[in-house]
Amino acid sequence: MPSANKHSDDNQNSGKLAHVRQDFMASLVVFLVALPLCMGIAIASGVPVSAGLITGIVAGIVVGVLAGCPLQVSGPAAGLTVVVYEAVSRHGLEMLGLIVLMAGLMQIIAGTLRMGQWFRAVSPAVVNGMLAGIGVLIFASQFHVMLDDVPKGSGIENLVTIPQAIQKAVRSPQIPERGRRHRHREALLQLGELHRQQEVIHEKLAERLPNHQEPTPEPPEIETEDLITRQESLIADTQAFVQGSLSFFEDQPERKATLQEAEEMAVRTMTLSLNLLQSSDPSRALHLEEEASEALLAIQGVFKNHELAAAVGIITILALILWTAFAKGKIGIIPGPLVAVIVGTVVATIWELPVLYVEIPDSMTEELHLVTPAVLADAPWEALFGSAVLMAIIASAETLLCANAVDQLHTGARTRYDKELFAQGVGNVICGVLGALPMTGVIVRSSANMQAGGKTRLSAILHGIWLLVFVVFLGTLLRMIPTAALAAILVYTGYKLCDWRKVRTLAHYGWGEVAIYFVTVIVIVVEDLLTGVVVGLLLAIGKLVHSVAQLHVTVDKSKDDAVWVRLNGAGTFVRLPKLASKLEQIPPGRKVHFDFKELSYLDHACLTLLTSWANQHEATGGEVIVDWEDLREFVRSGHHLRKARTGADEARAELNEDARETAGTSSR
Repeated sequence: MPSANKHSDDNQNSGKLAHVRQDFMASLVVFLVALPLCMGIAIASGVPVSAGLITGIVAGIVVGVLAGCPLQVSGPAAGLTVVVYEAVSRHGLEMLGLIVLMAGLMQIIAGTLRMGQWFRAVSPAVVNGMLAGIGVLIFASQFHVMLDDVPKGSGIENLVTIPQAIQKAVRSPQIPERGRRHRHREALLQLGELHRQQEVIHEKLAERLPNHQEPTPEPPEIETEDLITRQESLIADTQAFVQGSLSFFEDQPERKATLQEAEEMAVRTMTLSLNLLQSSDPSRALHLEEEASEALLAIQGVFKNHELAAAVGIITILALILWTAFAKGKIGIIPGPLVAVIVGTVVATIWELPVLYVEIPDSMTEELHLVTPAVLADAPWEALFGSAVLMAIIASAETLLCANAVDQLHTGARTRYDKELFAQGVGNVICGVLGALPMTGVIVRSSANMQAGGKTRLSAILHGIWLLVFVVFLGTLLRMIPTAALAAILVYTGYKLCDWRKVRTLAHYGWGEVAIYFVTVIVIVVEDLLTGVVVGLLLAIGKLVHSVAQLHVTVDKSKDDAVWVRLNGAGTFVRLPKLASKLEQIPPGRKVHFDFKELSYLDHACLTLLTSWANQHEATGGEVIVDWEDLREFVRSGHHLRKARTGADEARAELNEDARETAGTSSR
């Protein structure tokens, strides 16, 4: 016996060890998938790259431990880029963390109240329309970024200006000699760092100003010494950079003049801001800090090469498509987005292409946007609440739909939806406190996890640890990645989200579903995500009411001139005009029998109409045959009439049996 037990223990230990090995290898694959997506989604959301990486780390380590779906991998998702971008545009980056925190608290409450299954109760037409609308917005905005251009103000504007963006990049890329390319590339890298530093000054000032959205009678007392030092250094660095770069455009006098004008504007704006930071009311510098950031982008625009950026983007997309199509077997485990980004980065590095590169600080803590007392005091709670609700709903629905898909891909433990929702809420609360992006369960990472052999939650946890190790020790390598390569990945992602094959599937269930799908997409693109989702849900509810509230009324005459009125379906106030019209066709003075056996529902409005009509019909000499007590009980409870139907059916069966016996006796 002891030897048998020892053998069993050895088998269990070897099985656990095999799972650890498989999870270890799977975690590396998921890490490689997550790395470019965390950065690309941050850029698409209009936030620093570090915000996406921090979310990936928290999603892996924290949510991986608490998850109710062990094989699901969470992180920043493309489906929330539009929500985040709109929230940052309306409320500022300093308020993003508070919105994410509020959304996380809502998810924790929903998970505690066991509401996990309810977030899955959304019409497929609305869900697919929402994803397609998000896909269109991502495609349109990131198309501009892929060309080293700036996204426009709205989704529809991004779409209609795509031809103009293409015109900037249709020329064959002019590749100057290596020395000039090197200088040009270094200039863009320096400008990227100058712009990042200016953004940090603006964001830190906004975080320290209570109620900066409202004019205050007394100037707030805040610490600005570090901001003043940063601003003075930035002015000197900008002037030195431009003076050292003027010779670069000696053969291009127009661009040289544009550069000088942009420098004058940037230095003037930063100097004015510096003076206000040194004054008794530093809050007045906030708007100028934002203008200074835009002025530095104008300097950067002089150095941009849209043709070369487009070339990097096209090469990246081609690498992704070819790898996805032809990489088979063990090599196919290597994620396509990673391969594509590496290809784009290698091309840009070898040729030293003068394109925009990822802006990332030496230390991630520099770009943490913590939820501070000043942020809480400054918060426009009513406006933030709407954004938080939308974020919580979309994040929860996307997570639980992803978990359902994961369950279909393996035969292990099933998802505990409420626990998963609670875990996502905890993760989003932490991300909110750190000022990072919101997270959801992501099908791309989850499917990569399972395809790579992941067996337990350990693979998700380890992938978060690898992200943390990479960011801490190798984060500066990320500056080698062209922004165009990451944007190209998201252009392809947006295209894939617009899965128009879904229209054919929805058409099988009626053209009403197709109409809901397209209306949702159009409203999202033309207006915004929240309006599009609400309109889609209202249309789906309207279609449901129309389908459920069908009432068929049949009026037949018998040989003795009696009238039979048969009701089939649901008698609701929506169908009251139809019922009234049918009753008005019955001649006065007739005996009228009502048949409610096929009636599934009757509301108070229809009962009142029947009672009123019966009283009037009997007053004109007619007769109405109906069990009013039974009918009223049905309206109240919906059960008594079903019992009456059962009793009537049994009585009818007995009569039929008696008739058969009588017929049998007669035949004998």
